[in-house]
Amino acid sequence: MKYYKILILWLSLSIVCSACQKKKPAYQPKVDAKEVKEIAKSIDTKVFRYELALQQLSPDSLQYQLNQMRDDYAFLLGDTVTAAGARQISNYLKDPTIKKLYKQSNKVFADFAPYKEAFDSAFTLMKYYFPQATIPRVYTVITGLYYEMPIMCYDSAIVVSLDLYLGSNYPIYKQLGPNVPQYIYRRFAPEYLLPDCFKELAYNYIDFPQATSVLDEMLIDGKRMLFAQLLLPNTSDTLIFGYPHNKLQWAVNNESMIWSYLINNNLLYNKNKQTIRELIGEKPFTSYFGNNSPGKIGSWIGWQICRSWIANNPDKPISDMLLEKDSQKILNESKYKPKK
Repeated sequence: MKYYKILILWLSLSIVCSACQKKKPAYQPKVDAKEVKEIAKSIDTKVFRYELALQQLSPDSLQYQLNQMRDDYAFLLGDTVTAAGARQISNYLKDPTIKKLYKQSNKVFADFAPYKEAFDSAFTLMKYYFPQATIPRVYTVITGLYYEMPIMCYDSAIVVSLDLYLGSNYPIYKQLGPNVPQYIYRRFAPEYLLPDCFKELAYNYIDFPQATSVLDEMLIDGKRMLFAQLLLPNTSDTLIFGYPHNKLQWAVNNESMIWSYLINNNLLYNKNKQTIRELIGEKPFTSYFGNNSPGKIGSWIGWQICRSWIANNPDKPISDMLLEKDSQKILNESKYKPKK
């Protein structure tokens, strides 16, 4: 219930904020409210709770019951569930860790309605910006802590591993080992579910070169964060960026210095993989800038370049930038120049 109340509060604040007559920042495009309202009438996200459906099955005649689920879950089960497949799922359901994760996920996500409404709102905006977009189905699953892929996106589906959004204090996360340090599992919380979904879905709506330079990689991540920002306009930058407020504030306060450092040290066009990892990879901080900085500082700057492009190209469709492969052209058109 704690996480549910937090989500309701977060969504309520978003609604209140959207109703305020504050001037939108230049990087937040104006939308035609009437057109958005009209599109919303046709949006009804289909959510399928696979983990709940599995838990409700009887161990007897499991194969038969699984095949009865195919209308809703063929995407996950395939055309036919064989006897071997049924045994595999039976073993999965008996696994003590899976049982524990299911129990906790059923507490945290007992009511998925607020998320469904948030998906509806986001997909409405997606249709507004990208009229040819296909609205995917949303499947919730328990993957057994497959932390490398908490969200999996396809043309017609988003698969959400609920067991990776149970709250940063959930004890089992601390047992995942050195590959999942605290600065990463702090994001294994419900409020990151939607931003993560749309940063991952963004790959279907952006284009990019075979990235070779720091700038290329910066703009790939920048486009992804911009895509999430467009569809979740009332979501905080900390949730989209994925680092805590104090780290984000450090980046905001030092934006001009960061940009100058990248330029003066000829890092934008650097193709060294280690340099790219240092500026784009998941880290608790960026070593070039000290312990107070966030990791992925290059990605954050890439996001600011994309925002600057929107602010300085108000009459161009956003897809022009999202589908542009030439990173230098994006940078030039953005007229990005952080204030000192």
